[in-house]
Amino acid sequence: MQLSKTDKIHKMNFDLQLKSLGKTEKKGDTEKDMYYFTFKTYNATIEGKFERSEIRHMIQILDNAI
Repeated sequence: MQLSKTDKIHKMNFDLQLKSLGKTEKKGDTEKDMYYFTFKTYNATIEGKFERSEIRHMIQILDNAI
């Protein structure tokens, strides 16, 4: 799935949002695509700033579990 600046996906009883924060570069490091990730269910919320590779790793873990 190609991500736009802000993708919002609604399914069942949860809300998932990804907001692109653009590319960041730290001194002596490579550029990283950063996103603000929000996942809300009826009883919990997970949110924070993640690199693209970290989000892909979360997806892989979920995919492997099911």
